Amino acid sequence: MIGTRIAMLSLLLASACGDSVVDLQGDPWQSDSADAGGQVDTDTSSVDAAPADPHDAGSADDDVGNAQAPDATTPTVQDMAPPVVPPEPPPSNAAEQVVMTLATVNIGRNYSTRAQVSAVIADVHDRLAEFAGPSFVGWQEIGEGDPCGSCEIEILNSRFAANRDWDTRRPHGDRPDGGSERVKVPITTRRADNLNARARFASAGWAGVSPTRFVTVVYSATHNVSTINTHLIAGAWSCKSEVAKRKDYWRRGWRALKEEVAREHDRGRNVVVTGDLNRGRSASNCNPAWDPTSLHGRAKIVGGSGIDYVFAVPAAGQKFDVDKRADGSARRGSINLGIDSHNAHWVRGQFLPK
Repeated sequence: MIGTRIAMLSLLLASACGDSVVDLQGDPWQSDSADAGGQVDTDTSSVDAAPADPHDAGSADDDVGNAQAPDATTPTVQDMAPPVVPPEPPPSNAAEQVVMTLATVNIGRNYSTRAQVSAVIADVHDRLAEFAGPSFVGWQEIGEGDPCGSCEIEILNSRFAANRDWDTRRPHGDRPDGGSERVKVPITTRRADNLNARARFASAGWAGVSPTRFVTVVYSATHNVSTINTHLIAGAWSCKSEVAKRKDYWRRGWRALKEEVAREHDRGRNVVVTGDLNRGRSASNCNPAWDPTSLHGRAKIVGGSGIDYVFAVPAAGQKFDVDKRADGSARRGSINLGIDSHNAHWVRGQFLPK
């Protein structure tokens, strides 16, 4: 009897142990990191939720009295968290040999109604939409002194719409104080898929003089082209007040721009640079002689005028050829914006093997 009871007890214990086995394939705590991916906030919606900062006068290289420094409030945990950057798609060389349009557009601030803003952006759109192939457009002063709140980015997104093959990227930029804000230098592309956008801090906001400055970078894997756009502080090279501090801010922005160009070029990418650099190409008492192509060893000015620039920086083994009209003249031009002293500037060309 005792032996029988011991045998029965052994069977019961074995059965209990067998029921306790866990199926690891169904473990609810197993990480799903392979499907976890962050998205860069590129603000392709029609609403600009960020408050518009006042601005400096980039067109005439002057100041604006109501420009404000960034808010110095304590950053939130979300502001302090490192951004999640999605993996970039690999480059594709199949579409490099295509004529593209490069443009820089400082839309300025000297208008008082939404209708004027709409007319300016419509003019730029209608001119650039005439061109076939991909387009890469750098904007300056978006969200600086527009007469209707966030109307500039709303009108831009509406006119340069996705159903017309346009895509505008306006990422957040992180400031050294831990805060972040929408950049005022977005980039619009057309027929350039597989995009990755980010922003790099350039120089701090300065009350009465300048908003926070950023460098925006948008990479198109489809065409292996990185577009880099910026707007540097005004007054550093035109004898404005506190010129030493202005030059320090300008050089910080210039250094940030150069570093981003080198970073993208070192990855084997063709680079397009657009922007209002607030430094003319002619030497004067306030502006010592300088070479804008010191931006990079392979940089070439292919468009723009005055303080507005379009550079091409071909990847190793590549060159940029400006397209030609039937009469042999370069296919480049300007669009009269009717505001400030800026025009929009465009150029047609292509990256080709050397």
